[in-house]
Amino acid sequence: MLTRNLALLGALLLAGGGAHAQYAAPGFPMLPHRRPLPPVVEPPKLLSPVLPRFWHETDATRQAAGRDQFFEFVSQQAHYPPAARPAPGQPNDLMPTGRILVSVRIRANGSVRQPPRITRRELSRPEAEYPPAAIRALDAEALRVLGALRFVRSPAALDSLVVPMRFIAE
Repeated sequence: MLTRNLALLGALLLAGGGAHAQYAAPGFPMLPHRRPLPPVVEPPKLLSPVLPRFWHETDATRQAAGRDQFFEFVSQQAHYPPAARPAPGQPNDLMPTGRILVSVRIRANGSVRQPPRITRRELSRPEAEYPPAAIRALDAEALRVLGALRFVRSPAALDSLVVPMRFIAE
């Protein structure tokens, strides 16, 4: 009777379609099958050239040259993120455009104190009109680029810089 009930229970489990039967020989434990985790694909680490601390320069020409070098690096590396574009099923979603102000703190050794901080968003429309994922994608792109900055060493213990990053959908 007990064997028949077990056979009936096994048949019901197999007939359910969602259940998978695992069999082990007597005396051997049944180990759960684990699927391997998908490999983590990290984007290549962004490396900045060592940039001058142009805001400390007293010479206007050197200050302008350092500022130009800084903004050239930022504009070459920052791109409008694909995650901020509308999803294929949502073509009417707005793409956020405007400026994000990011506070960057620089250590005496020239590295950026992680992570930079978004201080303000000046978008063309109110934030509530954009999908939250699009705003997060813009923030992540700004933090990715500005977090990779490197500057020359300085006797100053800690410098602070507010960088405006402009995002324009093309």
